[in-house]
Amino acid sequence: MTLSLEPIDDLSRDPAAGGFSRCLFCRGALPAPEPGGRLPPGRRFAFDPERGRVWVVCGTCARWNLLPLDSRAEVLDELQRRVRDEGRLLVRTAHVALLDAGLLHLVRVGPAGLAEEAWWRYGQRLVRRRQGLQHPGARLGADLLSAVTRLGERVGLVDPVPALLRSDVPLEDIVRRLRFGQEAWNGRVRCRFCGSVLRAIEFEDSWWLYPFVAEDGALGVGVPCPRCDPWTPEHVFRLAGPTAELLLRRVLAYQHVAGASERLILDAAGQIEAAGSAERFARHVSSGRESLWRLGPLRTVALEIALNDDAERRALNGAARTAEVVWRQEEELAAIADTELDAREAP
Repeated sequence: MTLSLEPIDDLSRDPAAGGFSRCLFCRGALPAPEPGGRLPPGRRFAFDPERGRVWVVCGTCARWNLLPLDSRAEVLDELQRRVRDEGRLLVRTAHVALLDAGLLHLVRVGPAGLAEEAWWRYGQRLVRRRQGLQHPGARLGADLLSAVTRLGERVGLVDPVPALLRSDVPLEDIVRRLRFGQEAWNGRVRCRFCGSVLRAIEFEDSWWLYPFVAEDGALGVGVPCPRCDPWTPEHVFRLAGPTAELLLRRVLAYQHVAGASERLILDAAGQIEAAGSAERFARHVSSGRESLWRLGPLRTVALEIALNDDAERRALNGAARTAEVVWRQEEELAAIADTELDAREAP
């Protein structure tokens, strides 16, 4: 693999922005930089903090344009700040992470701890939920929706919604009912002990679900059987596989509709890191002996992060593998370019 070090013409180089205005490979125009920002033209960037390299990824041909040495430090600082403040991790392999940060699409090269990953993926989302409910306009909006719902119920347009008919109901309960409705699951499953049939699970009862690992290794959920003994974890209706995983993700979102504090999220991320992976943590807490209520806020927040992490990782793993292949090729070129440029600048 060879690299041409021909001079960059004036149409490509944009000294004011510290980068290029056009792709060096296809000559396509790169998106204009943000007004007053510290980044060069482009919306897709790849960066390696350890080696001090930054690439602008062309949106037309997908080639990586290596930034000149003299403009990398400031761009690296800005990209790392964006990741810290706005980054949402999509997926990562052992070597690269794909992230969104506002309007930017980023490939970050290098290792990141599980706690850092969890914060990128879900920490800011949970904090925003909390901030949203604490905003003064949230109560006003909920009261307005409650009034509309009461009016609709009086004229027969909607079914009665008891949680919305009282002024002393906590705001988060109103938001739960409006956002999620009443039923978390409906179907048909039979109790193995008494033969009774479960046809629906209401969100209000979801605190008493028992996560477990089924015989085939899939995640499962135990639903207490009121006819047998609602307080005995062994006497439960059993849901397993994708249905159980989706149910758990829905009820955890319902339970955490008010979000969480930054401290709680960081502690939850630490729980995942201590377990070694999101999947291991989910299996560790899914003993079948503790309900979601007994797991408590710390472990249930960590479980929501872990389940969503695993689902998104499976969906995006192919894109991350492709990015890693491209990075290895571009890293080889960057190493050659930097070595030759350093040699030219040496006295």
